[in-house]
Amino acid sequence: MYYVVLNIFFGSLIVNSIAPLMPIFQEEFSLSVSLSSFIPILNTLGNIFFSFAASLIINKSGLRLLNLLSYTFILLALFFLTFFKSLEIVLLSFFLIGAGVTIIFTTSTTILAHFKNPKFGILHAFFGLGGILSPFFVSIFLKNNISYRLLYFIYLLLILILLVWSFFKDFPKISKNIKISTTILKPIFIISIISFLLYSGSEISTVTWASNLFLNFGYSKESASLFLGIFWFLFTLSRFMMEIFLKFFTENTLITFFSISSAILLILTVFLKTPVLFFVFGFFMGSIFPLMQRKANIRLSKDEVGFLNGVTYSATGIGALLFIALMGYVSKYSIPFMFLLPAIGLILVFALQKKEV
Repeated sequence: MYYVVLNIFFGSLIVNSIAPLMPIFQEEFSLSVSLSSFIPILNTLGNIFFSFAASLIINKSGLRLLNLLSYTFILLALFFLTFFKSLEIVLLSFFLIGAGVTIIFTTSTTILAHFKNPKFGILHAFFGLGGILSPFFVSIFLKNNISYRLLYFIYLLLILILLVWSFFKDFPKISKNIKISTTILKPIFIISIISFLLYSGSEISTVTWASNLFLNFGYSKESASLFLGIFWFLFTLSRFMMEIFLKFFTENTLITFFSISSAILLILTVFLKTPVLFFVFGFFMGSIFPLMQRKANIRLSKDEVGFLNGVTYSATGIGALLFIALMGYVSKYSIPFMFLLPAIGLILVFALQKKEV
């Protein structure tokens, strides 16, 4: 479990360091805001393409070889970011980070699915913890005038530790002969993938544009940033508490309750302009994704979960791109109104997950 959790935690640190470093990249390479957007776009494209590719080859290659490929991509990217100053190399590096991290998430969640009692809440909580800590680490380096390249070098050493550890690790054996067409047609697979797309689109787009919403309400930039920090704290706390929730309620009960409640809370936040409701929204959102992933991984066979997890992370990337773009378009007309889109996404998750499959 420790190995799997650290894979997710270190991967989260690397990915979530991109956003706070964006102003540095803009300054170093004289990039406008619009041009610098290619950095997260390439990272997301690497995520989408290689998560889907991983889903197709995971049963043929096996977990160990695919895991090694993920470390290779990440180590190359971190090496480039540490020692090279070319914009083209930097852009390639973020594409490789997107590719490597999504593969490592696919292999890690697949390993976890083979455990007797897979704790997906804890796994995703450490992803959230990485998201909370990475901006803090970046700020320490920047405030002390330490180059971000040293931070990437430290990340490189952490991944090297995981690489060495992996050689002494036993990986679950998975069948090479699953029929993808059979898995795709299973109701649990179809409902889960659509739900992942809708949920991730709703979550990521809401967080991406939340600061703009609070600025529209008349709050300062500092307050908007604080509100997001509280959101992430409660979001991550919910994931740490997921195993406690499961002692009293089924996955389906929790998913449907949290998804419809989150939709209502988001709508109320928009109309009542109350940050406290946004904080509760964050707590309710936190457990939805790991609950759905746990449910799907338990209901499918152990040989099918690798394919499921690869497609899952591809769907989350696609959902994020679609919802962020659509909300950006609607923002031209009304910033509060654009938050109805993620609310609708969560209502659809509720409708899809309502029945046991």
